Amino acid sequence: MTANTTNQETKQDDKVEAARARLAGTGRNDPCFCGSGKKYKKCHLAPDEAAVSTPPKAPDPDELLAAGWQLFEQRRPAAAEKEFRAALLLKPEWPDALVAIGLARLRSGDQDAARKEFNDVLRISDKLATELRESGAKDGFSRKEAQAYLRASHALGCLAFDQERYQDALVDLERVYAVDEGAVGTEARLIAGAALLKLKQPADAVPILAVASKSATGASRALLSLGLAQFAAGDQAAARTAILAALEANAHFGLAVTGRIPSRAANLGAATPGSREEALGYAQTFGDLWDEAAKGFLKEVMAGGSADASKASGAASAPAE
Repeated sequence: MTANTTNQETKQDDKVEAARARLAGTGRNDPCFCGSGKKYKKCHLAPDEAAVSTPPKAPDPDELLAAGWQLFEQRRPAAAEKEFRAALLLKPEWPDALVAIGLARLRSGDQDAARKEFNDVLRISDKLATELRESGAKDGFSRKEAQAYLRASHALGCLAFDQERYQDALVDLERVYAVDEGAVGTEARLIAGAALLKLKQPADAVPILAVASKSATGASRALLSLGLAQFAAGDQAAARTAILAALEANAHFGLAVTGRIPSRAANLGAATPGSREEALGYAQTFGDLWDEAAKGFLKEVMAGGSADASKASGAASAPAE
């Protein structure tokens, strides 16, 4: 910064302070300080107000993105998308804005448009994805720069699963759990395991679900699906161990899967580990994977398992919580 620039800024600051002082000490109908003979409001009031006013703030993409997420949480996807697109105009090919637009389109019911946005995120994030894999990352979602890529991959996997494109779902979901073993990676493993069960490949589902069963979040749900995969693969001893562990973590699982507490979960997002809501959410999402043979085995485990599992079986006639 040059001395001349500094002097100009000082002079401008002095002008602002002088204008502020005049506004504070001069009435609108007082004679103007300049000696024109006019009232202050007819002369220098407007220029002084302009001098002290804060210039309009330039749009900030991060603030626009945050505003869009607030609208998204209020279930206003169209309004949210406008904010997301405004952010994208200021920061072209920004993965965070693109994935947000995709999720807004998904919530609005436009799956094709959502898929396009998610695939754009994957295209832009190709180098990042390679770096995550090569570094052996297992905490991908904790890295801010990777969150858009993982969200997009997870959303594409869920879309493919819902459309019964199970092989495509496996590809998309593997991108997530290959570099994340936290909550997001665990959810991806649960859905990937379900896809493999749909494809009649339970043995392939076992190692994927085994990792999820050791996670800090979602472990009990993963244990239940692991037991199902082991049963379908013919390993009843391992299946019994996994199912018992799941029932000990949440005694409601067996009742929910076998339809003995037929209510639907009111709020899946608010389900806590060990709660009836968690069990109902599992049954709503993965209950169709359990055929009659698997349900029969589950009932057998419940009847002859641990004290907690037996308690679950006997609780079927108890009033709902």
